[in-house]
Amino acid sequence: MDTAKIIILRKIKYSESDLVIQGLDQRGGRLNLLARGALKSKRRFGGGVLEPTHYVQVHFRRKSSGLGEGQLGFLEEAHLLEDFKGLREEYSRLETAFYFLRLVSQLSQEGDEGSVELFDLLGNALRACAESSSLSLLKVHFELKLLHQQGVMPPDLSSLESFSRPLMQHQEIELDGQALAQTGQQVHFVLKSYLER
Repeated sequence: MDTAKIIILRKIKYSESDLVIQGLDQRGGRLNLLARGALKSKRRFGGGVLEPTHYVQVHFRRKSSGLGEGQLGFLEEAHLLEDFKGLREEYSRLETAFYFLRLVSQLSQEGDEGSVELFDLLGNALRACAESSSLSLLKVHFELKLLHQQGVMPPDLSSLESFSRPLMQHQEIELDGQALAQTGQQVHFVLKSYLER
């Protein structure tokens, strides 16, 4: 039996009672787990523990041949560590958090153990999102940090020193609405091009 701490990126209905859980582990690798009976078992998976954005500790079994690319492990138990409660108090917060999850899901890979920074970035983004009063600024800040972490920050964007602050300090960045909109468009274009490569 293996144990890992993951942030749940997606949950997919697999059958009438089963779910596939996609999570990002602490090493930055993607983990795909089949939760048999998850839609019926309140003892193992009760209380909405398997929701996207949740930070959970999971106990799972690997297939005998090892958990390779495209293979599912078998989720036995999950315990909630952090639910980022503030995310579910406003729809706009949850929508922003799901956007972060989608980006990270596109970038993370099974078996990748060298992207601890990606896990940390996502965790900090969810924490900031649960408290933020400036989601549009947080979104641009996250995208910039993601580009930097992936090593594809264009030179004209790397000069934005204010964005070198931690995500939790995004509200201290001083940008008027027009400057934020222009920066956001530029960053989003670069990120979209990178993801479609």
